[in-house]
Amino acid sequence: MSDKNKSVERSAANVWALKIIGVLAVLVLLAIAFFLGRTTAPGANTPAASPSSPQKTTAGGATAGDAQKAVADFVAQTGLVPGQDFASSVTNEGGLKAMKILRDGADEPERTLGKPDAPVTLTVLSDFSCPMCTSWGNDTLPKLQKYVDDGTLKIQWHNMVIFADQYQSDIAAKASIAAMKQGKLWDFVRAAYHTAPEGEHPTYDENKVIQIAQSIGITDLGRFKTDMNSPEAQATVSEETDSGHSVGVNGTPFFVLGDSTISGAYPIEYFEHSIEYQKFLATK
Repeated sequence: MSDKNKSVERSAANVWALKIIGVLAVLVLLAIAFFLGRTTAPGANTPAASPSSPQKTTAGGATAGDAQKAVADFVAQTGLVPGQDFASSVTNEGGLKAMKILRDGADEPERTLGKPDAPVTLTVLSDFSCPMCTSWGNDTLPKLQKYVDDGTLKIQWHNMVIFADQYQSDIAAKASIAAMKQGKLWDFVRAAYHTAPEGEHPTYDENKVIQIAQSIGITDLGRFKTDMNSPEAQATVSEETDSGHSVGVNGTPFFVLGDSTISGAYPIEYFEHSIEYQKFLATK
């Protein structure tokens, strides 16, 4: 065989080898994309304390089969897609226990918007210097008021401080406890969100939180300052933050909504559909 023919054969073999490598590379990328998609899908971020394998029963005693049937019934009625349009139920025992820890820890009248017997509970874990928390507080929270007003939803506040070192968000968290002592927690939360520049990490100091307190009508500023700087406020904020970390929550905003979780400031429609789903489950 001539050197020219051998060269042609080698070139053809190289082309086929490159094609095979290309196909394998595409398959690897598809596999990576599939698994990344599973880990970042809306509603998939349950507390890390959750075991990965589903249990036979939920914390409320319902079987996993009952939960699946409820989802199927809701989907049949609404046409919504679990995980895409609303937050799916958590069915593993560890996840449900972790969510109960967060919900029970915030179950105080002073922390709660709405009626105590509302069928759906939303527990908000938030940091005052978190830009996505600001976005949720300014865009989504006001639109959830209709569910509070009609008795469907109660909203609980849970401080989750993650920007203390960089932006002193712990000062705002302690100020929220001081505002709570005077029945103004949610007024403080709303006002703090409104003063935060969109998309930025606001920095807090004592003067700034006092200005927020004045803006919401707190007249006893002496008591406010004392409560804010008290060991009790520091201990409360630390306990709240530690509670979140203990069940695997490391970012904000994070939400426990009924038997589901939402990680991040999803659009209002996602929250509305998720609330409707939880209201549906409460009637089953």
